[in-house]
Amino acid sequence: MPGFDITSILDFQPPRYLCPACRGVFSELATVTHRPVEGVRAGRMDYHCPVCKTHLMKEDWLRDVSIRDLLVDEGYVAHQGDLFPHATALAKMVQKSRGNSYTKPWPTMRLFFEALTQAREYVHFSSWGMSHVMIGALKATSMRVPVYGFASSVEAHVRTELCEYPDEAPNLHAKTIPSSEGIYDAPHQKIIIIDGLLAFKGSTNLTVTGMRRADRGLDVNEVVTDFQEVTKLNNKYFAPVWKRLNHPDDKLLLGPPF
Repeated sequence: MPGFDITSILDFQPPRYLCPACRGVFSELATVTHRPVEGVRAGRMDYHCPVCKTHLMKEDWLRDVSIRDLLVDEGYVAHQGDLFPHATALAKMVQKSRGNSYTKPWPTMRLFFEALTQAREYVHFSSWGMSHVMIGALKATSMRVPVYGFASSVEAHVRTELCEYPDEAPNLHAKTIPSSEGIYDAPHQKIIIIDGLLAFKGSTNLTVTGMRRADRGLDVNEVVTDFQEVTKLNNKYFAPVWKRLNHPDDKLLLGPPF
């Protein structure tokens, strides 16, 4: 049995915040300090998302409230409460899915569905094409946690199910990439992010055919359980596209809409 250094538990510190513009995850805001102007003792400090560089601003009447507190108050946090038990539950699920001497490994689709049922904070997804079964699974998941994602190269009926009935699943925030963008500009990545702790990556689309091809070794699907690698996947492949689709402006105003 391999050794285990209990101090390694202290290294488990996933990023706390979510950017409201790009859904990137980070531990601390980027700051820019401006020199004091005449008649003012202190210089002004601007806060930016370190992932997409969006300038995060606040209403003047919120001058005594920090940007960090506003992010927390408006729900832009990647996790709340004690995260270790939740991470342990996800780890046990992944370990069980691999099978053992007495049980077979789970099919890819079962692991995907099981992971969605375990989501506690949020789900991010991207795909090239999508099946109605997967849309249904994401809609059902969005009844418990917010789901954000985009799909490229989807047919009209898929776009309709994803985007045209928002009242059926208010917490499903889905975008489709217009085919007019062309094959070289439309995102081609296939990623699922669960709570910033678990990810699926590879060539497997969110389609029934793709999942079952992966079971036969005809598509690549890798389960990522290193939270630092999950963060990199999210911030490199998901966040830039979501920023472009959701909030292309370089500034974002935080605060209640009243």
